[in-house]
Amino acid sequence: MNNFVKLEPRRYEIAMPAKSGEMLFLEGDPCEHVYELRAGVARGISMSVEGYRQVTAFFFAGDQIGLPVTESYRFTAEAVTDLLYVRHSRRWWHEALIRSYREDGRLLPSICAEQDPIFRRGMILGCNGVLVRLCALLTSIVDRLPMTSDGSLFLPLPQVDMAAYLATTPESICRALRRLREQSIISMPRRDQINIIDRDRLEVFANGGIRQSGTAFV
Repeated sequence: MNNFVKLEPRRYEIAMPAKSGEMLFLEGDPCEHVYELRAGVARGISMSVEGYRQVTAFFFAGDQIGLPVTESYRFTAEAVTDLLYVRHSRRWWHEALIRSYREDGRLLPSICAEQDPIFRRGMILGCNGVLVRLCALLTSIVDRLPMTSDGSLFLPLPQVDMAAYLATTPESICRALRRLREQSIISMPRRDQINIIDRDRLEVFANGGIRQSGTAFV
């Protein structure tokens, strides 16, 4: 459950589609709309000072992104998978924010909620080792992954995106996933599917408690 402003459906509200790879808004452009995700996964993109593309956050169905807390968008939003979204005007969102505050007394949590995934990345990058960081990422998103028809979890994040998010290489992500499979912590029936076999151990790994014969994995 998130802390976003409750946006009441409009009478003629229409969910719009976006194809995988399509951009919703561009960092630095005027912040004119809020995007409420109804289905699919989006990523937040920023460019480093050196010009490197960084994945700063992943957003899921139910999230609101592009909040007008500044005059311009703070990151670029792209569709990871095909999306369905509703676009609300800046004015509409501000009115909903005022209503939410009057009814629930909740103002700051609504504004901070979009920032939480970006803040979480900073915490994850502080972890020691790619495997620990990957486990921290998985534990942070596992409850938001949709179920497939065969009971697995749909993991739509390309390894290149996970690598950009975790400040490493796709090869390192591949090795870390293989190690988790070897430890019987996860299974991956397909490249885009994952089963969490031992969530307790996954969370221990995410907290840095990775030991085997007294040696830490990195």
